[in-house]
Amino acid sequence: MLGKATAALLGLGTIVQAVAVPQDNASATASARVPNATSGPGRYVPSAADLESGCANIGRVAASFVRTSNAQSATSFQIDSKIAYDCLASIPLEREAALEFLFELSKFVQFQSTITYLARPPANSGQDPMDIVGGITDIYNSVESGSITSWNELETRVDALLSGCHEGHLYVAWPLPSLINFRAPFSLMDLSPDGKQASRVYVADDVRASNSRFQPSAITQIDGEDVITAIERLTYYEASQSPDTRWNAAFQSQNPPKLGSFFARSRYPGANTFTLTFQNGTTTEYRYTAVAFHQPGSNVWSVLTTGQAIWDRIINVDPNARSGSGSGASKLRARALEDLGKRKLNNDQLDETLRRLEKRQSGSNSPPPQSELVRYNASFPDTPRVRPYIQDINQVVGGYFMADYAGDDSRTAIIDITGFAPDDPNGRFPTHAVQAAVELFLAEAQRRNMEQLIIDVRGNGGGFVNMGYDLYKQLFPNSDPYSGNRIRYHPASLRIAQAFTSLVNQDVIDGLIRAIGGGMGENLSATQVNAYQVAAYASLSGLDQFLNLDEDGRRFSSFEDFFGPANIYGDQFTNTLTYDLNNLLAVGDLSYDITGYGDRASFNTRSPPFAPENIILVTDGVCASTCGIFAEFLRNQQRVRTVVVGGRPNGEPSAAVGGTRGAQVIQHTAHMLNFVQIVENNFSPRDNAEREDWDRIFPRPFRLNIAEAAVNWKDNVRRADPTETPLQFYLEAADCRLYYTPQTLTFSHELWAQVDRLAWGNETECAVGSIKNATVVTGDSNGVPISIGSTGSTGFNSGFGDTPQLTGDRIIDTAKFIWYGVRNSLGASGGRRGY
Repeated sequence: MLGKATAALLGLGTIVQAVAVPQDNASATASARVPNATSGPGRYVPSAADLESGCANIGRVAASFVRTSNAQSATSFQIDSKIAYDCLASIPLEREAALEFLFELSKFVQFQSTITYLARPPANSGQDPMDIVGGITDIYNSVESGSITSWNELETRVDALLSGCHEGHLYVAWPLPSLINFRAPFSLMDLSPDGKQASRVYVADDVRASNSRFQPSAITQIDGEDVITAIERLTYYEASQSPDTRWNAAFQSQNPPKLGSFFARSRYPGANTFTLTFQNGTTTEYRYTAVAFHQPGSNVWSVLTTGQAIWDRIINVDPNARSGSGSGASKLRARALEDLGKRKLNNDQLDETLRRLEKRQSGSNSPPPQSELVRYNASFPDTPRVRPYIQDINQVVGGYFMADYAGDDSRTAIIDITGFAPDDPNGRFPTHAVQAAVELFLAEAQRRNMEQLIIDVRGNGGGFVNMGYDLYKQLFPNSDPYSGNRIRYHPASLRIAQAFTSLVNQDVIDGLIRAIGGGMGENLSATQVNAYQVAAYASLSGLDQFLNLDEDGRRFSSFEDFFGPANIYGDQFTNTLTYDLNNLLAVGDLSYDITGYGDRASFNTRSPPFAPENIILVTDGVCASTCGIFAEFLRNQQRVRTVVVGGRPNGEPSAAVGGTRGAQVIQHTAHMLNFVQIVENNFSPRDNAEREDWDRIFPRPFRLNIAEAAVNWKDNVRRADPTETPLQFYLEAADCRLYYTPQTLTFSHELWAQVDRLAWGNETECAVGSIKNATVVTGDSNGVPISIGSTGSTGFNSGFGDTPQLTGDRIIDTAKFIWYGVRNSLGASGGRRGY
């Protein structure tokens, strides 16, 4: 049974009446067995009276709630799903403010590195055509014509457009999901009896309550639709590129802990009830519920009694204003940003570096010794019943020895890393701590004569890119990791690159490194601090000639040699960039050397602690961002074998890396606006024409309470691929595929034991593929990655969803279609800024 501690661990906050955690009791499980011949509900459409009363009804529930003791600490309270949606659907939008937001969003999304590939996906990529700018233009026109009048509809439409790209680095963090979201009464589990037979879907409460007198019955239909089709529909808008990874997102898991998207919905599920039909022939109707934001110590719903009030006080509020934002709006923005941080997709070091730079005089900036960065034999939240030999102080990585808990002479070690960043954004020295824990663990593994290694990255959505590089280098000290990156050409990215290359040249870099002297800048002057902050943003952007190397690891000879642009796939990009891992400014943290570089260069002479053929990478497909980069190092450079767990019960190959394979995310407010500010603070337009051009090409602040937006900034391109296709559009099968059993779902060490038997023991059969006789390779003889289903010359569409797609056979042309086409659609009529 999941208790309150687990609910908190899952980031659900404190939810009144335990709606987040169904209890194991007779009525909960019996409900799945009581015959009930209900039919699936239709889509709910509020009446005019419903719309008028929805928010006021929430206000009445809130007024009663704030008189309870729970209101002193709870961050949410339960409401009926109907009145929740009535309220959301009643929120209006003011046309000019909404148009201005969409206008700025359309400018920003043009920095998405794969925008052309998304419009015309490569064959066999599995990606539906998605015309991002055209889709935003359609939504813009619908607002302008008056056919979209609700802010909730605008959020939902843009969300569907971006989510249909299946790119975890492309998103908007909206206010409404932080105000109200929805819950099913229980979560689901997807289980196989042995990990090899096809899995079936169960109510999680039923599985937990199973005993000799009661065995759970599998679900066969949801709302009258085949359960597999229904869950594929439910998960279509998940961020992962692989449909099997999206499938996994619906279900409860333990490593890392989550209840799944069937249970937790950021958007209204479309109806107030749903029905499940079970294999034993019973059909039962259940009700959704909702939870509304609560701010302890006050009652924000006392003023949010109408949709208009929510628009005025929560949405139509400038998030950049120093005052007047209101406590409710600012709290929702903070909550949205906190939820965003838990995605672990922000794979840059900038926030951590600047945070520590601000504390440079406090005496707390120097990393402590290794002994203070690790813990031994402490609990690790993702692995119940088994304690790791070692973990870092932020609980990012745990190192295990199978013999410690199996009581045998096993020679298998395990590294469990479910993210490349801590859950707590204020974690202490996260990169240093993980580096120390891994180094000490590998040393102990060698002392114990360990021969095999399992690396478990299930649920790993990325994090600090340095951490991924360092883990690889500790495993393979004498191998240089290769990640070829490129940035999409854009008039603004060109101007930013020119500015950064001028401001942060080699002399500036050398001077800063000398001034800082290997610390975190305790003795920097104010002028040097300012120079370092500019250099940090230049490093993050990748748009500085002197902070990058070319694909062969050499310095660029000129700005043109660095920036290009190169013509690829009907679009334009910088030339291929690689990290200068010996340049501390390029790495992003002057107190941290990646293993094998700088002060840790001596590691290059060490032998790998494990042979690549004795390493297994275990994923659930979620592996994204920095995790995808790390997995690419292992698979492409070392031919490390992979096991993927879960996915649709179809007995077909499944991708080992199903999340975004982009190399870097850039956020609108935290990053892009700072790039633009640095340009405008240090350079002036030559004339009015250039001033107008800057206003046309540079993104500007959102004037609505949007917490953040992001794009994938850098593609990851394999060195040997002559097509130069981003890895995002390759779904490469794992060597072995397994399904979860009740034991392997609940206890990580049970899964590790099964993988151990399959790789080095007597067990031989995977559900799909093999570990012992692995035949999957990550590229053909020409170095081109081999996608799942690469048997034809055309791509395929999923058939799910109604997201705006590319219409006709328009060829994306940067100069004509995107810029001039959008300008024609978003012209300067009605007093709006010209484009």
